[in-house]
Amino acid sequence: GEEVAAFADGPVDPDFVRAFQESTVAKAVPDQFMDMIVAESLKLTGQTWRTVLSALAQEDLTGALSRIAAPTLLICGEKDALFGLAYQQALLAGLPNASLEMLPGPGHSPQWEDPEAVAKLVCAFAARPSVDVKP
Repeated sequence: GEEVAAFADGPVDPDFVRAFQESTVAKAVPDQFMDMIVAESLKLTGQTWRTVLSALAQEDLTGALSRIAAPTLLICGEKDALFGLAYQQALLAGLPNASLEMLPGPGHSPQWEDPEAVAKLVCAFAARPSVDVKP
């Protein structure tokens, strides 16, 4: 919001980055892992944070979803505070060949919080026989 809009073009406050990344998880992840995520996120300049978060808030690509004919697997955590169930259902409705897997417990980053469950879903999806693409 306003805090991000006020970012200078240089480095971002590490406390903001840590709070942002920690807000994306509903279940604790190992400290060493979160430290790595924060360190990687600190490589983004304030301008990049402003641009990305502004685009997420302003762009509506719903109309383009129907052009994605490839089989699509949507994986989300039931406690995703950034893109919750209504958002996932809109993606599911807009993508002609999609399936949705909602994991109980995780937030926005289920691949961090429950990597084994996400890996199983991805492996099962990749192992499916070829799916006929809907016209």
